[in-house]
Amino acid sequence: MKTNLKKFTGNKVTMKVKDSVKNGKNIYKNTKGHENEINTVLVDLPSKKSGLKNLMVTMNTVCSGKVNKESKMTRGHKHDADEVYLFLKGSGKIIIDKKKLTVKKDDLVTVPSNKYHRVINTGRNDLVFLTIFQKHGQSHLKSY
Repeated sequence: MKTNLKKFTGNKVTMKVKDSVKNGKNIYKNTKGHENEINTVLVDLPSKKSGLKNLMVTMNTVCSGKVNKESKMTRGHKHDADEVYLFLKGSGKIIIDKKKLTVKKDDLVTVPSNKYHRVINTGRNDLVFLTIFQKHGQSHLKSY
């Protein structure tokens, strides 16, 4: 399969700041005034389209801006699959366990299985990246 990244389409999930909840608690300390802003957009490339049976490919966008004083970020998670991040646009940080790495366009980061990881957009523009990982038991769209 061949696709143009500018035309990457699939199952799409848009999360607003008010939806950025993990373990029953919002990931931001104070969401007041930002509840309906878009936080992240995740597009899963469906297996039917990619032909891949064991790998997932997702296009992710962490929107620019802040939620009060905090930069916008993903919900942070870990799973039992290695994961590759390829940053396509913007700049930010990725946290892997307790290590923070600065990332920008054209950076590739590998995340070993069962390592906690989160992406933070510290730049002025949207932070866009691809993730590639082995399918695992839970739906990535629901756990992200």
